Formats: sequence, C-alpha cells, structure tokens
Amino acid sequence: MKLIQANQDGYGFEFTRREKQLLFKVLALYPLIPAAHHRLSRTAGRNGEENQTLLEESLATHREEARRRAQTLMDNPRGFEARGAAFCWTPTRDEMEWMLQVLNDVRVGSWLALGSPNLTKTQEIPVTPDTLIHRWAMDIAGGFEMIFIAAVNGELPKQAGG
Repeated sequence: MKLIQANQDGYGFEFTRREKQLLFKVLALYPLIPAAHHRLSRTAGRNGEENQTLLEESLATHREEARRRAQTLMDNPRGFEARGAAFCWTPTRDEMEWMLQVLNDVRVGSWLALGSPNLTKTQEIPVTPDTLIHRWAMDIAGGFEMIFIAAVNGELPKQAGG
C-alpha cells in the first residue's frame, strides 16, 4: 500500500489486489466490540440504567451507520477505483476518521474475544478457528491502522502513483 496523495481535502492510497482483499475481509468483521463493553460508569447515579440504555441505543445507531458505510465501500467499484493492476482509494479526512474507528473496533474487539491477552509477554493463545481469525484480524487491522495514522500525522512519505 502506498500513500500517493495527502492534502487538506483528503488522501490517496494505492493498494495491490491482495491488500484490498485483506482490508475488505477486516471491514466485513465489523463490529466486534460487544455493545455491553461500553459502560458509562460503575457509579452512574440515580439515572444510571436509563443513561446506559441511551448510550447503547446511540452506539447501536452509530455502529449500524458505520457498518453500512463499510458495506457501501466494499460494494461500490468506484470506492476502490482500478488503475491497472492496482486500486486507488481517495478518502476524505472524515472518511479516514471513520476507517480508523472501524479498524480500531475490529482490532480491540478481536483482542477482547481472545480474552484480552497481555501480548507484551509470551502468552500461549490456544489455536482454534475462532482464535486464529481474531489473532489475524487484530494484527491486520492494527497494520492498516498504523499506516493510516502515519499518513494522517504526515509521517508517511508520498510515493509516485501507478
């Protein structure tokens, strides 16, 4: 994946076919963080349950909209325009923020599904179909996040496109 454009309007990235496929597989997993994971507070006060319900309803609406955006991006051939053997995605700054939120949900949701392991220490994660997909999703989503954040922060050099 290459950054080919960055300006006040947005970005331009060039993907290989395989990179596009990997990103779409990660997007298809969204959302992964369980709704119950988001809590207002342990000491929410007298309207705690009501406020928690409002939070969950708001999050559900936000997640559904983000899921729809992901599906639209994956279904729309103009979202990833073919340029020879490569594909170009030109997100606005708002679309980049949305993409980072979706990728973070998949990464953190996978980490939660794995039991919130401390990955700085050697830790054995049992190998099952579920753990493999979550470990894969956590790593791939994190890789895309790192590249996109570097682009947003101006730390990723632009390369000639195409």
